[in-house]
Amino acid sequence: VYRAPFPGCGAPVEFRSAQSTHAVCGYCQSTVVRDGEVLKRLGKMAELFDDHSLLQLGSAGLFDKQPFTLVGRLQYRYGEGTWTEWQVWFDDGRIGTLSEDNGAYVLSFPQDNQRALPAAEQFQVGATTTINGQPWGVASNQQVSLVSAQGELPRLPPIGQPFALVELRSQGDEGRVLSIDYGISPPAVSVGRAILLEDLAL
Repeated sequence: VYRAPFPGCGAPVEFRSAQSTHAVCGYCQSTVVRDGEVLKRLGKMAELFDDHSLLQLGSAGLFDKQPFTLVGRLQYRYGEGTWTEWQVWFDDGRIGTLSEDNGAYVLSFPQDNQRALPAAEQFQVGATTTINGQPWGVASNQQVSLVSAQGELPRLPPIGQPFALVELRSQGDEGRVLSIDYGISPPAVSVGRAILLEDLAL
């Protein structure tokens, strides 16, 4: 764990994961990027909108018998509304993402992709495709943008800059969800499944 005073306001900032590069102060809304043990202030973050979430930074629980803590929050906007992604830091060093949208939750983890992915516009909603040898149905293909953020983050997309996010669902009964984030290059792939809050033993 790396701890230091936040440049500007002096509030404590903590990085639990070596994968985290950014942090947003809950006191002054300033954003910093970490380079080794040097923190560089980037500017102010937009205010968080009230999403009436039952979760909060610092919430802890268990998933598959592994302890975790919610260390970061990203708030996004798309054509149909807004949703929140929580950064989940596990005691074994893994980082996951807990997506929260109108009371529905999906917990996912990064996955290496075995080959180059097609451009986002090639994914047609309702179509079926194969990724890493598995069949998936295209559930959504949206232009999304970051609204605000808080806490410790593995990356930080530019505020208000649209990018494509494609979501696919498994063709079997496993209820798995695959997301492709075109906000970075190459696109980031994560795989998870729908869960209930009770599954997290918060």
